[in-house]
Amino acid sequence: MPLEPAPLEPGPEVRVSCYGALASRARIRSGTVRAATLGAAAAAIGLELDRHIVAALNGERISNDPAVALVAGDSVAFLSADAGG
Repeated sequence: MPLEPAPLEPGPEVRVSCYGALASRARIRSGTVRAATLGAAAAAIGLELDRHIVAALNGERISNDPAVALVAGDSVAFLSADAGG
């Protein structure tokens, strides 16, 4: 009998919010999603981290690396990278 792959676990529950022009582009302005990485959190609300979009993780760390891991309770704010320029 062949082994079946284990079902994928949903990512941890994290709070997301969008500011500036991103607020109108994202599926939600703020709310909760399940995501294991910054990239998955962005995708969950219809965004893609790139040179124009960055994420502030827990109000401290700014990154556009989609592989940054998230844990339950994290807060992610998505911002336009070129908002001030």
